[in-house]
Amino acid sequence: MPDVLLSAFLSVVIKKATDHVLQQFGVTWGIHEKLKKLERKLLAIQSKLGDAEERQVKDAAVKSWLADLKDAAYEADDILDEFNVEAMRRKAEIQIDMTKKVRSFFSFHNPLWFRFKLGRKLNAIVEEIENLVDEGNKFGFTVKTQPQTSDRPQSHSYVDGSEVIGREEDIEKIVKLLLDHENNQNVAVLPIVGMGGLGKTTLAQLIYNDERVQKHFQPRIWVCVSDEFDVAKLAKGIIASATGVECELSTMELLQRRLREVVSGKRYLLVLDDIWNEDQAKWDELKTLLATGGEGSRIVVTTRSERASSIMGTLGTYPLPYLTEEDSWALFRKRAFEGGAEEPQNLVSIGKEIVKKCGGLPLAVKTLGGLMHSKSQEREWLSARDSEIWDLQVGEDGILPALRLSYSHLPSHLKQCFAFCAIFPKDYEMEKDLLIQLWMANGFIPSDGRKELEDKGHEIFTELAWRSFFQDIKEFREYDDRVFRRELYYKTTCKMHDLMHELARSITGNECLSILDPARWEDISNKTRHLSASGTFPLNIHRNLNNCPKIRTLLSSLLKEFITSIIVTADSSKSKSLRALDLHKTTITRLPLAIAYLKHLRYLDLSYTSIEALPDATSTLFNLQTLKLSNCWEIRKLPEDIRNMSSLRHLYIDRCRRLKQLPAGIGQLSSLRTLTKYIVGNDAGRRIGELNSLNLGGLLELYNLRNVRDAADAKEANIRSKYNLCSLILCWDMIEWEPRSCHEEFGYRRFEDVVPAEKAEEVLEALRPHGGLKLLTVWRYGGVNFPTWMMDSLLLQNVVEIHLGVCTRCQHLPPLWQLPFLKFLYVIKMDSVKHICSSTIYGNASNGTVQAFPLLKRLVLHTMQSLEKWSEFEETAEVMLVFPYLAELEIIDCPNLMTMPELPSLKRLKMKGTNKQLGLICSLTTLSSLSIGVYKTSNGTESPPLADQKKMSFKYFRSLENLAITASEDLAPLLEEETRGLSSSLHYLVIRHCNWFFSPSQQSSSPLAFWKNLTSLSSLWMVCCDDLVYWPEAEFRGLNSLKKLRLHRCNKLVGPSPLPLSSSSSGDGELLPNLEELEIVECDGLLELPKLPTSLRSLGVSCCPKINSLTQGLRHATALQSVHISDCPSLTFLQVDLGHLTELKSLDIISCSKLSSLPEGMQELTALQNLSISHCPRLSSLPEGLQRRLLGLQYLAIKGCPNLERQCKIGGPYWCLVSRIPYIEILSERRSNFSTCLPSFSYFRRPSTI
Repeated sequence: MPDVLLSAFLSVVIKKATDHVLQQFGVTWGIHEKLKKLERKLLAIQSKLGDAEERQVKDAAVKSWLADLKDAAYEADDILDEFNVEAMRRKAEIQIDMTKKVRSFFSFHNPLWFRFKLGRKLNAIVEEIENLVDEGNKFGFTVKTQPQTSDRPQSHSYVDGSEVIGREEDIEKIVKLLLDHENNQNVAVLPIVGMGGLGKTTLAQLIYNDERVQKHFQPRIWVCVSDEFDVAKLAKGIIASATGVECELSTMELLQRRLREVVSGKRYLLVLDDIWNEDQAKWDELKTLLATGGEGSRIVVTTRSERASSIMGTLGTYPLPYLTEEDSWALFRKRAFEGGAEEPQNLVSIGKEIVKKCGGLPLAVKTLGGLMHSKSQEREWLSARDSEIWDLQVGEDGILPALRLSYSHLPSHLKQCFAFCAIFPKDYEMEKDLLIQLWMANGFIPSDGRKELEDKGHEIFTELAWRSFFQDIKEFREYDDRVFRRELYYKTTCKMHDLMHELARSITGNECLSILDPARWEDISNKTRHLSASGTFPLNIHRNLNNCPKIRTLLSSLLKEFITSIIVTADSSKSKSLRALDLHKTTITRLPLAIAYLKHLRYLDLSYTSIEALPDATSTLFNLQTLKLSNCWEIRKLPEDIRNMSSLRHLYIDRCRRLKQLPAGIGQLSSLRTLTKYIVGNDAGRRIGELNSLNLGGLLELYNLRNVRDAADAKEANIRSKYNLCSLILCWDMIEWEPRSCHEEFGYRRFEDVVPAEKAEEVLEALRPHGGLKLLTVWRYGGVNFPTWMMDSLLLQNVVEIHLGVCTRCQHLPPLWQLPFLKFLYVIKMDSVKHICSSTIYGNASNGTVQAFPLLKRLVLHTMQSLEKWSEFEETAEVMLVFPYLAELEIIDCPNLMTMPELPSLKRLKMKGTNKQLGLICSLTTLSSLSIGVYKTSNGTESPPLADQKKMSFKYFRSLENLAITASEDLAPLLEEETRGLSSSLHYLVIRHCNWFFSPSQQSSSPLAFWKNLTSLSSLWMVCCDDLVYWPEAEFRGLNSLKKLRLHRCNKLVGPSPLPLSSSSSGDGELLPNLEELEIVECDGLLELPKLPTSLRSLGVSCCPKINSLTQGLRHATALQSVHISDCPSLTFLQVDLGHLTELKSLDIISCSKLSSLPEGMQELTALQNLSISHCPRLSSLPEGLQRRLLGLQYLAIKGCPNLERQCKIGGPYWCLVSRIPYIEILSERRSNFSTCLPSFSYFRRPSTI
C-alpha cells in the first residue's frame, strides 16, 4: 500500500485559510469564524504529522487515518480556492468596473446563493476535519522536527564521469575486451550484469565516451531499452541514434531494411541499456538484423537479469562487482563532506558504519552521502545509522532500504515534489522549468514571502539532484536542422534512476499515474489526482475527467513522437479540481473545457496546437500562473482583459505568427516572470515602457522596435536590469524571426529591404542587456553602426549563439571572432559587409596562423553581396586564418567571396553561388555532406566555365555520404567522369534543375557514367528535372541499393517509355529491386505509373492532375503496405482488382473528384487496418469485398463523400459494420471505441478531432 504524504500539502491548506484577502472578505461573508477554526484544527495536527507519516510504514490504521485526512484536506483546499477566486473577482470589480463582465462567466450569479452554497460546504468539511483530528489524537502522535535543507553554492556541478570512484579497473577490462582484435566475431555481445543501483549505466556511459572507444568504433549507438523489448521500437531507436534523425518508418519490413543499411559493413558499438527481456525469440529477431555489422562490431548490454545475460552474451558475462569499503567510503566522504567541509572524527566513525550498510552500492552510497551532508549533529548521524528502515527487505520492486531511508529524511515539501515525478514515464527526460511550474500549480513549493516561487523551486530541484534523486542533468537548447522542432529556450533536463522511479511509484500508488497503454485505464481510481496519458490512442478528455473528478493534473503528449487526438463527447465535466492541464501537441482547435470548470487552474499548455483563440473568459482565471501558447500559428489575439490575471507568472507566445498585437496593459501583470514575445505598439498601454517593472527571464522577443520613439523611450524597457534573460531577440518590424528558416533559401524570398527607422542606432544602444545572455538576435535593424555594447567582448562573453539578419546598412560586424563560447553564428542579408574579421585579429598570430572563433561549430553566411574576405587585409597578411572547430558551413549567395580559411574540422558544407566559387571546395575532401548550387549571374549569363577557374574534382571525395546538386551543365563533366570514388560512400542524393542527368550534355556523350557509379545509393530525390519525359530505366538500371525515391515537380514526366530498352542496356533482373518507398508529387504531365518493383512497401502519389489509372503500377507491387493517393482529379479507378495486395495495412484516397467506385476483390486485403476516404464526392458505396473487411479495421475516416457518409451513419446500411471499428470519423459521427493502440504508417495522418 502506498505511503500517504500530507505534511507539505497541509501547509498549503493552512496558508490558503489564512490568506489576507480571503480573511478580509470572510468577515463580510460570515465565514471568518469557520476559517479560524479550520486553521486551529489543522495547526493542531500539523506538528504531529511527521510522526504519523513515519508510523504508517508499520501501522495500517495510521495509514488509513492519514488517507482520510488527506482526502478531507483536498476537499478543504478546493473549497478555500473557490472562496479565494470569488474574493479575487470581487477585488477586480472594485479596481475596475467589470462586475457584469466577470460575474457572467461564473455559475454563481447570485452572491447570496454563492455564500450559502460554499458556506454549507465549508461547515461540513470543518466538521469532518475536526472529527479526524480528534480521532488522530487517540494515536498519541508526538511532535517531530522537520528535516531541513542546507544551502549550497549555486555554481554546484552535478554528478558526471569525473565523480565516479572505484571503476577504473572495470573500465580498462571492458575496453580491452571491446578492442580485442583476436576475437574474430563480426558482432559480439558483452553483457554487464548487476543489481539496480550498482552503476551499470554509468559504467557503460564512461566506456561509450572513452577516447579509445570513440576512435575505434563508428558509429556509436546508445539505446535505452527498459521494460518493453519491442523490436520495432528498438530498430527505430538504433536508426535514430546512429543517424541523428528520428525514424518515421512504420512497418517492420521497412525498419529492418533501414536498420541493416545503417549497420551493414560498419564497425559499430551499440549499447543496449537496461535490458529486462528474457525471451530468446525476441532477441534472436533483433540479433539477426544487427548481424550484418562489420568485423569487430560490439554490443554492450546492461541488465539486472542473469537469464537475459545468458541469452544475449557471446563474450561471456561481465558481473559488475560491488564497490570496496575503501571506494565506498571515498564516494560517501566526497558527498557528505563536500566542499572541504570539516570531518569530525565522531561523524567519520558513524559514517563508515553507515557505508557498510550500503553494501557497496554506489547509488545508495551517493544518496546517503547527500543526505548526511545536511546533518551536522551526532544524534542525526546516529539516527540514520540506527533507523528501523535498514531492517526492511529489498522488495520485488528492488527498492533499497538505503533509498527509503534517504527519502524518509527529506523535508516534507521535497518528499512531495519528488513523489510527484511518478507522473512521468520511466526513463523520461524531465524539464526543470516544467517540473517547477507543475510543483507551483499544485502548491508543493512552500513560500515564505522572501523568495520567488521559481527560485525556491530551483533550490528544490538542486537539492533533489544533489541527493541523487535526479540524475543525468543536462543544460542545452534543442537545436537540430534535421528535425522540424527547434526550441528557443535554454533548458535544463534530468532523469530518474529506475530505482528512484520505482520508489516514487511505490510512494504515490495510484495517486500519480502515467498511462502509455490504454489497457491501463483500469488502474485509475477515485484516489488518482495526477495523470499523464501519451501514446497513439486518442484521449477522451471529458470521459476521463468525468470518471476521475478528483484529477488535479492532466498531462498529454509527453512522448515527442506522438500527436495526441483529443475527443470531446460532452460540453461539461464533473472535474472541478484541475490545477494543471497540458494539451500541447494535440488536435484541438478550441479549448475543450468551459472556463467555469477551470477556476482552480494554475497551469495551461496549449502550445503546438491549431487553437484559433482563447475565450474572453480566460481573463477570469485569476489563479492561472503559467499559460503556454508557443507555436500556435492560428491564434490571432489574446483576451483583452488579460491584465486582470494577477497570478500570471509565465506567458509563452513566441512563434504565434498571426498574433500582431497584444492587449493593452501587459505591464500591470506585476507577477510576470516570463514573456517570450512583446509587440511594441504606438498607443497607451502597448508601448515598450510596459516592460519596465517586469522581472523577466528566459526568452524575450521584441517586435516592432521601429515604434520606439528614442533612446529615452527604449530605456523605459529597463532591459539592462533583467538579469534572468537568456535569449534576447530584437526585431524592428513584424516580419517573424524564425531560426528554422534563418539559413534556408525559402526563408529569404519573402524578406524585403529594411526601411530605415528613425533613431534606430540610439534605440539599439539603449537596449543594452546584462552580461549573461546566451542567445542574441538583431533582426532588420536599420542603423549604419552596431552599438558600443556589441563591441564589448566582455559583455557578450557568455553568448553561445548570435543571429544578425537583414541589417543592410551596417558595413562592419562586431568583433565576434573574440567571443570565447560562441558556437553558432548566422549572418544573413548584410549587403554592405565586406569582411568577417577586422585587421586587429592579426595581433594574435602565432607560428604563421591565427585562430578565430575558438569554439564556433556552425557558421551561416547568407545573401552577403559585398562580402569579399574572411578578414580585413587578408591578401597582404602572411598568416593563415584558422577556424579550429567549425564543423558546418553554409555560404549562400555571397558571389564575391573567393577564399577559404583553414577548416580542419569541417564535415558539412552547403554552397550556393557562381561557378567561379566551385574551386573553393576542391581541398575539402574530408566532407561527409555537400550541397552545391550554381546560379546565373545578374546579367542572365552563366559564370565563367570551370576550365577558367581553379578546378574542382569529386575524385578524392571518398567520405562523402550526402550530396545535393542544383547546378548548370558545367558540373556535368565532373559527375560523369570523376565519381568512381563515391561508389562506396554516397548514400543520399538530391538533384534539382539538373536536366543534363537525363540527356547527353554538351561536354560528354552520355550521363550514364554518373549513374553507374552510384552503387551504394539508398535515397534519391529528383526535383524540377524538366527534361525527364519517360521513366529513366537506363539511368536506374544500376541502382540496386536504392531504398527511397521521390520525384517532385518533374512536369514533363508522362510515365514509362513506349519503346523497350535495347538488349544491350536492359540488363537482367527487375529495375530497382530493393526500392521500398516511392513518392511522386506535383508531376503535372504524369499519365500513368511505371511497373513498380515487388519490393515496394510504400507508395504516395499526390497532386498529379492528369494521371487516370494506377493499374500498371500496382499490378506487380505485391508487398505494398501503405498507399496514399491525393489530389488526382483525373483518376477514375485504381485497378480492376486489389486482391493481390495482401500485405496492405493503410489506404488513403483523398480529393479524387472523378473516382466513382473502388475495385472488387478487396476482401483479400486481410492486413488492412486503416482506411481513409475524403472528398471523393462520386463515391456512393463500398464494394462487397471491402464491406467484409470493415470489421477488421482499426481506423476508418470518410469525409466529403456525402452519399457514402449517409450509408455509414447511424441507420445506414453500413452502420452495423462501421460501429464496431475502434476509431471512426464520419463527418459528424466522431467516436472512439478503442481498445488497442493504433499503428502508425508513413502516409497515415490521423485528422484532428476538434
